[in-house]
Amino acid sequence: MPSTVYALLVGIDQYQPPVRPLKGCVNDVRAFESLLRERVGGDRRLKLLTLTDADATRQRVIDAFRDHLGRARHGDVALFYYSGHGSQQPTPPALWHLEPDRLDETIVCHDSRAPGGWDLADKELAKLIAGVAANEPHLVVILDCCHSGSGTRAPGDVGEARRAPTDTRQRPLHSYIVAPDELPPPAATRSAEQPRESITTGGGRHVVLSACRADEEAREYTLGGQRRGAFSYFLADTLQRGGASLTYRDLFKRASALVRANVSAQSPVIESIDPADLDQPFLGGAVASRAPYFTASFDPTHGWVIDGGRVHGLADPAADETTILALYPLDATHADLL
Repeated sequence: MPSTVYALLVGIDQYQPPVRPLKGCVNDVRAFESLLRERVGGDRRLKLLTLTDADATRQRVIDAFRDHLGRARHGDVALFYYSGHGSQQPTPPALWHLEPDRLDETIVCHDSRAPGGWDLADKELAKLIAGVAANEPHLVVILDCCHSGSGTRAPGDVGEARRAPTDTRQRPLHSYIVAPDELPPPAATRSAEQPRESITTGGGRHVVLSACRADEEAREYTLGGQRRGAFSYFLADTLQRGGASLTYRDLFKRASALVRANVSAQSPVIESIDPADLDQPFLGGAVASRAPYFTASFDPTHGWVIDGGRVHGLADPAADETTILALYPLDATHADLL
């Protein structure tokens, strides 16, 4: 039986007050949705569920995680992709032994800050991941959001940080979807001065790619007139130019370098329960290879330009030598480029 890629993509620009809106999160998931539809094929079937803005409530995200990704079995792929605000909230006293800084790290759903609403806490996301991981699919988590920092604007073309203010309400223990006896024991080596990099630690075997370190901010970035998350953009760009041969290490190496070259104080993070998983191809090889290409467009000031340069493998001119590229119509198919 052909294996299946179950993908849950969540992108939130519009939040209920008082959380300020973002501009590039829906663009992120739509771009990734297009990439998956175009490139997942062959003996792989794609089962895609995308939740954006008002549809991405806390309960709908939880239900989709369980009901959609929970269908993945051994040999399948399960992907959770989140683009939106991250934040923190006070940890209930009963769980202080797990949090030396007494703060949960969270992702902020559309209705998280409405009366009676809550963020999706790290412990809850870990439980959801563990539920999917129990069925032994190839499990991947991508997070383009912040989990700490000041939430201020950066100068220049880099815009809003994807961090909502800390939710200062004292959250009751019964509001969590995970019971205290299901939580892992405290990490012996962790302290308040050494914050966890990932909010998914302890959630079963998986690979997680995060937009930034715990003490940094994930930023939005304008490219081609469209707002995007810097991490999401360069991750998708790397996948577009690579394909099935890209391991997680290869994918992360290039995407991380591009983020750090274009955005100050943002260093993406990659983690896995089993380090050997980082040498596997992205999504288990479900993203098919394609011929590399650049997009040519006419700029009134600079003339014809392409979205590529030295970092993409184009060599600087040397003496009379130059780089020759073939030009194809915008609607050229993958077969045309071969």
